[in-house]
Amino acid sequence: MIEMLNIEGVVLEPAGALAIDGLRDIEGIAGKTVVAVVSGGNFDFERLPDREIDFVSDVKPILESRCLECHHSRYVFAGLNLETKKLAMKGGRSGPVIIPGEPHNSLLYKVLLLSVEHPVAMPPTPEKLAREHQQIIHDWILQGAKWPDGVRLVPPQDWKANRS
Repeated sequence: MIEMLNIEGVVLEPAGALAIDGLRDIEGIAGKTVVAVVSGGNFDFERLPDREIDFVSDVKPILESRCLECHHSRYVFAGLNLETKKLAMKGGRSGPVIIPGEPHNSLLYKVLLLSVEHPVAMPPTPEKLAREHQQIIHDWILQGAKWPDGVRLVPPQDWKANRS
């Protein structure tokens, strides 16, 4: 029997195949054969991260350059401020956006997979986050979303003042 699975209305596109790791955790999927037609790449559904993701060198630059323009203390779009660990883990109007260990349940990751036409796709630009950066966010969350104490993100608007 062939069944169609619709996972929270997310349409998988080539980069969206990253979300398939969440399929194995859906109730009722055990013991079924899942066939995914994905263009543009080969995907290992049991893939484990190649290395430990470092928040400061890997994740922080992505969040600062692609998320903090709208999600910082002076412009808290959708009630979400990503400047500190405490605020980021609290989430926004939609609730928590980072669920450590569960990228497929973390809104921060899921919105990266949406097509640019989707009203909540992030970042809200025609240029999607590079697949490599999506994978870093995925792996960071999968590895527990470790964010060192005292590390604060700086919005791009403040880079010149803070980094000169």
